[in-house]
Amino acid sequence: RTQSGVVVGTPLYLSPEQATGQAVDARSDLFALGALLYECITGRAAFSGSSVLEIGAQVIHVNPEKPSVVNERVPEELDRVVMKALAKKVGERYQSAEEMLGELREVHGELSDEDKHRTLRLPARKGTASALSAQPKRSSAMHALSGAFATLSQTLQRPRLSLVTLSIGLALALLAVWGVVAWLRPGMHKPKPEAQRMYDVGTGALRDGAYYQASKALEQAVKVDDRFALAHASLAEAWTELDYSDKAKDELLRLNTLIPDPSALSQVDAFYLDAIRATVTRNFTRAIEAYQQILKLTPDDASNKAQVYVDLGRAYEKNEEMGKAIDSYKEATARDKQYATAYLRLGILYGRKQDMPSALSYFDKAYEVYQTLGTIEGRTEVHIQRGLLYNNIGKLADARAQLQQALSLAQTTDNKYQQIKARLQLSSVSFAENDSRQAEEHAQEAINLAQAGGMETLTAQGLIDLGNVYLVRGEYQEADKYFTQALEFAQRYNAQRYAARAHLALGSLRVQQGNADEAISHIEQSLPFYQQGGYSKNVSLCLNVLARASRRKGDYAGSLESYQQLLELARKVGDPNQEASTEESLGLTLMKLERYPDALAHFDAGLSVNKNLKSQLNIGYSQQSRGEALWRLGRYDEARAALTEAAGISAQPAGGSKELRADIQRFFAELALSQRQFSEARSLAQVALTLAGTQFADSATEAMRVQCLAQALNGSAREGQKLCAEVVERAKSSGDPWLLSETRLALAEAMLENKDAPGAMEQAQGALESFVRAGQVDSEWRARLVLARAARLAGDEGSAQEQATRASQSLASLQQKWGADSYNSYLTRPDVQYYRKQLDDVSALRR
Repeated sequence: RTQSGVVVGTPLYLSPEQATGQAVDARSDLFALGALLYECITGRAAFSGSSVLEIGAQVIHVNPEKPSVVNERVPEELDRVVMKALAKKVGERYQSAEEMLGELREVHGELSDEDKHRTLRLPARKGTASALSAQPKRSSAMHALSGAFATLSQTLQRPRLSLVTLSIGLALALLAVWGVVAWLRPGMHKPKPEAQRMYDVGTGALRDGAYYQASKALEQAVKVDDRFALAHASLAEAWTELDYSDKAKDELLRLNTLIPDPSALSQVDAFYLDAIRATVTRNFTRAIEAYQQILKLTPDDASNKAQVYVDLGRAYEKNEEMGKAIDSYKEATARDKQYATAYLRLGILYGRKQDMPSALSYFDKAYEVYQTLGTIEGRTEVHIQRGLLYNNIGKLADARAQLQQALSLAQTTDNKYQQIKARLQLSSVSFAENDSRQAEEHAQEAINLAQAGGMETLTAQGLIDLGNVYLVRGEYQEADKYFTQALEFAQRYNAQRYAARAHLALGSLRVQQGNADEAISHIEQSLPFYQQGGYSKNVSLCLNVLARASRRKGDYAGSLESYQQLLELARKVGDPNQEASTEESLGLTLMKLERYPDALAHFDAGLSVNKNLKSQLNIGYSQQSRGEALWRLGRYDEARAALTEAAGISAQPAGGSKELRADIQRFFAELALSQRQFSEARSLAQVALTLAGTQFADSATEAMRVQCLAQALNGSAREGQKLCAEVVERAKSSGDPWLLSETRLALAEAMLENKDAPGAMEQAQGALESFVRAGQVDSEWRARLVLARAARLAGDEGSAQEQATRASQSLASLQQKWGADSYNSYLTRPDVQYYRKQLDDVSALRR
């Protein structure tokens, strides 16, 4: 059995691309042929070493001496052929067997007869004689095989051969072959008792998800007994989970030398190795199939049947089949009432489903069993998982209490891995409580512990987690610092998974900062890793960032298509958090397209999911978004209620970033402006501007747009125009076409109030072209109205009438796009009534 992505082959003849697990073709075979030719003409292998890893390192990095250095009779032409076949770079090697054969024939023709028939006899290498004398079994077996074939040969040479005699001879030969194969086949190595004990500890930790603890136990197992194949395989899995891909490959290389013939294994062991290899290479469907076969081979009354169900559940988890994973874990608990790991996994999965009663019930059962067994590490893990669950739903005091208990227990057992996990979660809780100093202390201590313990990937994880906390709080400069440090650390230690995570985090940050192109660049570096590795959830996160970047660049159709696919995926895998987030994103994209009723439907759907999840912070974001959609449809009372609830949530310790609070105040300001309450609009916009500061540039720009327009419409046209011109310049640097066109329309209105007809027409025309391209009809009819008024002010009645007519047509088309109820509600807005009166005034001149 071989598995795609696993390095296989005899180490002495591996090509560099095989040794590093890269794609291979026929040129790898030519490298192996070159190594064999080297050995034929020099009497020694091209590469050597005391272990498979040393041999592999030479294959990758070391060029052997020319054959003529070892055997002076080797001509220069043959040196060249051999060394070309052994070229490290595939492109410098022979590109076909025909090419190599042709050059070998040329060299052959130049050799003298003496060269052709002379055999170089080198002294036997150290250990050769003893190795041969140590194999009497193999030697006697070969004699038996030779004798059997000699008997058959003699029988076949006799005259008048009968069919019976021939059958007997063949039967004797086949029996001899079977006996030799059975004799020569190596039996499965029986591990030493201490190695077996550490293996059991390590695989138990793997099932618990304690990968660092698993790696330490399994390292000890292979140290005690280096021939313990299953221990090497499980260690490869632990290294993979910890993102040490090079170490995982080394273990698989060692595994291939220990088990060159898988048929020597029992069926169960063969399926276990297949399952682990599949897990390491992220072929989880194959892993599931292997564990299902193990279940069939395991008797119902076997004591380890529950363990197999847990292994199957883990494979289902990794394949994001949560329902089947839960069923497997429940089956494990039914077969073994004292199996704490199964209860722990059930608690974690029900926690992800936000089923708090079930999650806490299973955590309690796991804790009870761990306590009965005296397993402190298990109790610590339960406290950590409870703390994580409480933190996710905003019960910060409960989360802190659980995590403090976990930290205390982990310090008692000196378990650095669990100390790091507890401190990172405590850091998250402290940030949610607005205790930045304490949050940084916990996070930094976790990072220090990881670095001191040589846990490089955990260091990268700690830096990313710390950066994410700053990102959620809207402190982008600090988030950038930690994400960048994490990326540098991951790249230094070849931790590819954490490098991908850092790129994903930086991509998300760049979108928040309004830099869509740089965001796309980061995602393009992380997405291939997740796609190739089958990390479907992370692929979804990458696609989400790309969709946000597309929306930022004005590609609303592409953004909508991506979000629809993500929503279907979230529902398919049963991820409510992702579902709520995608509903929100769909609504925001539809808001850009000014399809307010459709956007509101998605915001309502997201709010419903968030309420089921009891996620207060996300409820705040949903209500903020709903508030904007509602006021734009003229449903002011509902809009105020939604924005007021969002403001209340944002004022709580875990209530989100300053950007959320700034946007809530800005929407209140926009609502007031829509009702033509100009003084209130300016006052609220100033609050929003103060909250946004210099950190949230887009929020600040939009708050200034409300300010300048309120000022221009309230009798200060000159000052309003000046401020609006400044806002347009800010919008130009944002790279957001929607923001630029909205600010240009505001400047056009201010110019019109200031009797600057040419300027108003220029700005309104520029904005109009953008609105028409994007299908933003609400803004389109208002831009045409400004053009009509400006044309009338300039004395161009023909243009004024044309634009007024087209503005009326655009306004009327909204009824078909939105439906009668939403359209009629929209018409009740005071600003819309004011604009319609102006439209009527322009049209009245023609009549």
